[in-house]
Order: sequence, then C-alpha cells, then structure tokens
Amino acid sequence: MMGLTPRQADCLRVIRERLAQSGVPPTYDEMCLQLGMASKSNVARLVDALVERGHLRRIPNHARGLALTSEFGRKAEAGLARLEERTGAPRAELISRAVEAFVARETGT
Repeated sequence: MMGLTPRQADCLRVIRERLAQSGVPPTYDEMCLQLGMASKSNVARLVDALVERGHLRRIPNHARGLALTSEFGRKAEAGLARLEERTGAPRAELISRAVEAFVARETGT
C-alpha cells in the first residue's frame, strides 16, 4: 500500500480482515497478538498513523471506535492534516472557512 510502512500495512490488513469477518474492528490486544507486538502502545502508534494518513477514522464515544475511510475520505483527511500543519488553524475552523467560501461562490455573495 502506497505511503504506508510494512507494519502500518499489516495493521490495516488485520483491521480490514476483522471488519470483513465480524463487522467490528479488533481490540488493541488482538492486534498485538496478530502483529506479534509486545505493547499496545506500539499498536496505538500504528493506528494513529493510519488515522493521520486517512486510512481509518475514529468514531468518538464508541468501544473499538475505528472505521475504514473511502478514497475520497483519505484524500480529504490528508489534505486537512496538511492544512492544519501549514496554517496552525484547527480543523473545525478550516472546514468552516471552506464551507463559507463555497456558499459565497454558489450564491454570489
């Protein structure tokens, strides 16, 4: 998978397989076992990287709150992450500005 380390690709594969099999993502403990890792913190870093790169998204306030993203979602997440980094503006503000600009263009105001 382009742009992923081998470990990240393995982690994403484990998550995809589990979602396809049971409809829920694996726990960090299960991922530790399947990936041969000793620490859940290592798995957490892999998951964080997959979220940052737009392959996964977090579902707040849900146990096992991970979901796969679409190709569009991956590109949007990656773009927002770059904008956040470059501008220092929070994601919500960037989205709000984009929506306001779109509405202004569409309505001619």
